[in-house]
Amino acid sequence: MDKKNFIPENKKLLDPRIDSTFKSLFTREEEKSRDALKQLVGAIIGHEPKSVEVMNNELPAEVMYAKDIRLDLQCRMSDGQRINIEMQTCMGNDNLKARSLYYGCRMLSSFDMQGKHYHQLPRVYQIMFTDFTLFDKEGGYMQTFTMRNGDTELVDNLQIIFIQMPLVKICERERESKNFTEIEKWVIFLKYITDKSKRELLNSIMSSSKGIREAGEILMTISDDEREWAIQESRYKGRVDYESGLLASHEKGVEEGIEIAKIEDARGMKKKNIPLDVISEITGLTAEQVAAL
Repeated sequence: MDKKNFIPENKKLLDPRIDSTFKSLFTREEEKSRDALKQLVGAIIGHEPKSVEVMNNELPAEVMYAKDIRLDLQCRMSDGQRINIEMQTCMGNDNLKARSLYYGCRMLSSFDMQGKHYHQLPRVYQIMFTDFTLFDKEGGYMQTFTMRNGDTELVDNLQIIFIQMPLVKICERERESKNFTEIEKWVIFLKYITDKSKRELLNSIMSSSKGIREAGEILMTISDDEREWAIQESRYKGRVDYESGLLASHEKGVEEGIEIAKIEDARGMKKKNIPLDVISEITGLTAEQVAAL
């Protein structure tokens, strides 16, 4: 396929590394979104499933103001296997390794095995995209963990996969999409799609990968949605606040912090000339409160 300019040169795009945008990208009720998710899953696990059903396709109503809420993408494949995908942009104070194990075990324990043999236990995948390096780079950008002792594997029903995006290097291969694996192409899309200096490479990758091209088309569509921008802005601000230690540590402080966050978010949206009724809908503030800011 000839290279095409799928992304307009000056198009401003939402950042799919922000968890709310990442989730929105793959949970839309349209064929392109389902196909893109199916091909992303296939690139991660090594074979494309016949189908992937999203199990939690709604953004929680409190997503705007719960600064430490974690958004994940829970899916069920046609053969019963399950996969949970997270986008993590900062290390935080949490233990990502322990959390990934916990989430994976929760998926396993959710299967009803009554009247079944345990060899029928489906496989589950806990996937973590990280925009930072968590493990020694000598192990590569993608590391898969199973239950084993040396070369002896106990079971492979639980697979925990970390994809460290900064370790996918593009400088020496930048102009040739054919030099990248499918998962590397997805990482480049997720990490660099907002970087206008990388548009030539991204257009080349979109020419070579139908799933990524569909994801790019969806991203361009939702990037025209003022509400999506408002949510992303709030999620980004919440991340900064969390990293700065500004999140209140007790219930009263959290409640006050939420109210302050609503006002701050509304002010930020007004500066971006977002309509007052949209700001009111997202923040829960009255039109009068928004107008008075």
